[in-house]
Amino acid sequence: MSFERELRRLMIGLLTAFAVVGLAAAYYAVTGADTILTRSDNPRRVLEEAALLRGSIYDRTGELLVTTVPLEDGTTRRDYLFPVTNGALGYYSFRHGVGGAEAAFNAILRGDTLTPDVVEELTSQILHRPQQGSDIQLTLDLDIQTAVSNAMEGQRGAAVVIRVPSGEILSMVSLPAFDPNQLDAQWETLRDDPGNPFFDRALQGSYQPGAALQTPLIAAALLLDAPIDAPIEGASDPVTLNGLDLECAARLPSLALTLREAYQFACPGAFSTFLQTIDLNVIQAVFDTFRLEQSPVLDGFTISADASISTTPIPFTMTAVNAIPQALGQGDQTVSPLTMALIGAAIAHNGNAPAPYLLSAVRSPNSEEWMTMVHAAPTIPLMTDSTARQLQDLMRGAVAQGAAQNAGRPAIDIGGHAALAYSGDGTLAWFVGFATLGGDEAVAVAVVLEDSRDPGLAADIGGTALDFAGRALRESTD
Repeated sequence: MSFERELRRLMIGLLTAFAVVGLAAAYYAVTGADTILTRSDNPRRVLEEAALLRGSIYDRTGELLVTTVPLEDGTTRRDYLFPVTNGALGYYSFRHGVGGAEAAFNAILRGDTLTPDVVEELTSQILHRPQQGSDIQLTLDLDIQTAVSNAMEGQRGAAVVIRVPSGEILSMVSLPAFDPNQLDAQWETLRDDPGNPFFDRALQGSYQPGAALQTPLIAAALLLDAPIDAPIEGASDPVTLNGLDLECAARLPSLALTLREAYQFACPGAFSTFLQTIDLNVIQAVFDTFRLEQSPVLDGFTISADASISTTPIPFTMTAVNAIPQALGQGDQTVSPLTMALIGAAIAHNGNAPAPYLLSAVRSPNSEEWMTMVHAAPTIPLMTDSTARQLQDLMRGAVAQGAAQNAGRPAIDIGGHAALAYSGDGTLAWFVGFATLGGDEAVAVAVVLEDSRDPGLAADIGGTALDFAGRALRESTD
């Protein structure tokens, strides 16, 4: 009797075990199949990820910038073909993930946005075909990117070139950069590099504007109908502020200058005097209109997770105590190169800043046709048409006979403003400018050089960018 009872218990236990196994098999075959595939420790998922045929990246002219190469072992390698695009395109690594533009458009490049039909998907599963992503075409222009990168060689900083009025980003340079082809081998070194090459200075850099804020300041003077051609004594003298001597962007003796001339040479003394004669609420209103507090971000791009770098502009609030430092660009306010480039774009386009974008078109796997992306974001008014035209003339004067002379190039209409900013123990050199190309067409640029007291060099880099951009756009329309 005892033996039969034990045998019955054994049979019940075996049947229960078989039932559990059957139920589990049914669950994972029908309902829970996706949960297995999504587990990070699933070897099948790892193999599929390693074999994924990521889409290629092209520039605006159709030049191949990045491609995926299948290897004999069934895995793939991501090849970045031009060193001048390092930093602009980000990176893809099977081990370390994605960053920059590769991250912004990751779903498209992986093929996650595609919806294959049932037959196609079933065929791919039976034949074990790797997942294939779509190609993307960016607004970047390789020739312009090459020119700007070469001009900035050896510097630390950033440059952004924008097409007006479309808002296409034609070039983005962030230095120091890194070689994404060597990412896996150099990851620890790059991660610990004090220069932070992973940080996109062009889009997310947070810089002291310094005398670059003289553009909205003189815009305020124009709106108030202030006499910008009246001499101001001691206008070229340094301004002592918080233990710093703020100087003109070009070396000048002690002179009386008009506000127009002070703008040409980026002399803070004249603007310090001007600020003492007007209502601070007017300056506050103009600076608010220029949207200096807002940090523009391109579609798909995210703010850096690096907590050591501030990427959110501090609210620009002026009081009787901080008015002079804030208005002279030496307060708490910081700006990004993209922000300043959009100001240059607005000046070139009747006061309206375009909405910037980088993704131009997408092409599905095994297709020859590109699908153009629609960018319907409206322009943003930063100033009146009259103010923009007056600023254009002032900036042309700074290139013709001021601190921005190095930006001048033959046979192209260039205006700009070169300036210095003081950040901690170092200085920054700025250039913000534009070039008109006929009709509504123009290009705008912002250049910032870290640890530099040479705004002439920043202006020269900006002039090179505008010159090459102008030529490239003319050739593409001929």
